[in-house]
Formats: sequence, structure tokens, C-alpha cells
Amino acid sequence: MLVISAKSGQLGNRLLLSANFMAFASENNFTVLNPAFEEYADFFSSTAKDFLCRYPSPPFSIAGNQLLRQYYYNINRYLAESGRFNTINIKRDQPFSWSNLSITKELKSGSINFFQGWLLRDGWFVDDISNLKKHGEKIRAYFQPLKKYQLNVVKLISDIRSQTDVIIGVHIRHGDYQQHQNGRFFYLVEDYLKVMESAQALFPNKKVTFLICSNQQHNEDSFKHLSYVYGNNHIIEDMYSFAECDYIIGPPSSYTMWASFYGERPLYMIRDVNKTLEIADFVHFYQWQGVFYPNEDWNKSFWEWTH
Repeated sequence: MLVISAKSGQLGNRLLLSANFMAFASENNFTVLNPAFEEYADFFSSTAKDFLCRYPSPPFSIAGNQLLRQYYYNINRYLAESGRFNTINIKRDQPFSWSNLSITKELKSGSINFFQGWLLRDGWFVDDISNLKKHGEKIRAYFQPLKKYQLNVVKLISDIRSQTDVIIGVHIRHGDYQQHQNGRFFYLVEDYLKVMESAQALFPNKKVTFLICSNQQHNEDSFKHLSYVYGNNHIIEDMYSFAECDYIIGPPSSYTMWASFYGERPLYMIRDVNKTLEIADFVHFYQWQGVFYPNEDWNKSFWEWTH
């Protein structure tokens, strides 16, 4: 049994983390428990009805609530740190991979294995992409949002498609990105506009509409020369709306990475706002490659995507 006993980042990171555990478990006949999915469990059909957040989903389960999930998480944190069970700590000095023998050798079959540490974010799982692809359909089915969120996404995307030829999702990540890696990927609205205009130019004979989602409010006049629609401003609906777009644009973020994986849509991660875009710059999830640049200060470590 594999237990994700520590929280790592926000929604996108935890979805990617969960997906990698699920793919590995499918390959090696493990069960996964995910108490660290606590805050997001009630958004998804499989986890909403099972407070233990088990994979594979059991035939019988008990739904949870916020208090029960929080208690469940705290208990697992205590057990992971108690020394009574096998606890595997993932260090941040190198990319994590299930193919790393020092990790897999620590696993105890037939026992409870707690995992803690910052896992499988950015490109750290690139060596395990083949397993994600192999088990992708099962993972997507597990992380289907509740029906009410799905219906809102369908309505939004259907309304846009009825009036346009190409939908490009744009993730304007402000807020926390002013501090994240010292603002390395914090771009002004004017910067996003440059990228959007370059993307629009790729489709000279088609109407392009941008679906804009952000964690901050923006002046609508900034986009008035473009065809655009704002998302529903809901953490799940915005993510899964991106998954229904034809193309996705955003700064390096696990939020859009999950949308790319779930919807099997090509994603362009912005690193140079002055770059003239080409269609080849939009990369499908399974095509990503990269190089990890470590730093003694982990916050300055980063993953440079290549393709």
C-alpha cells in the first residue's frame, strides 16, 4: 500500500502527484491512499464518495466531509512520522522517478509505505511519462469532476464554439506568482497580450477566441481588440475548461499541465514573451522533455522544458 501522507503544492501539483502514484500502482499491483488530497476531494466523483481517497476505487466506500478528511489527514501525518511504519522521504535535490532504484528498494510489499516530500512537480516525472500514457484513461476517469462542474464546463465551451473556429485557453497567473521563484514567471497583462496576438496570427483565416482564466481581476479594456471570454472563475471549472480548448497558453504551472494531460491538448509554456510563436511550440503532454537545473536554494532550482 502506498500512502501520500504529505501535501505538496496546490491542486495541479497534487493531481499530477496522484496520477503518477496511480500509474505506478497499476503497474505493480499496489493500492494508493491519498489523505493529502483533503481540500480537493469533494470536487471529484471518485474521491467525493470515498473519504479514504483510494485507488483503485473500492466497490464499497464511505463519503467524507471536511472535518473527517482533516482528521484522516492528521492521523496519517502522525503515523508517517511515528517511526512505526515504512516512511519514504523524497528529497528535492534531484528529479523524482519511480525508476530510481534507491526509491523502489525502500518499498515494502505487503506493508504500508508512507510518502512525504515534494513529489512529481514540474518536469520531475518526465522519466515516468510512458506509464502515465499507458494508464491515462483510468486516471482521467478517476478524476472526472462532479456532474455539476462538468455541465458548467460543457455550457461554457459550447457557447464559445458556436461563435468561433479556434479556442485558445490563456492562464494569466498573477497573485502567488509575484513571489514564486522570485517572480521568474510573473508576466504583466501586456506580456500576455503579446503572446496572444502571436498565437492569433497562427490562424489567419479563422476566428480565434481566447478563454481567459486568472487568479486576479483584470481590466477588460486590455483585451478589447481580441475575441475573448472569461472563464467561470472556479478552480475546477477553469482547469477543466482549459482541457476542452484547442490550445492552451500559460506560464510554467502544474495547473495547465494537468489540463493538457486530462484533455490531451497541446500546451505552450511561456518563457519568452517576445517570441514569435509557431504551431510546433504547442506541445502535447507526452512529448515533453527537459533538463533540471538544481540549486542549493531549492526555490531557485527549475526545470527547463525542451521538445
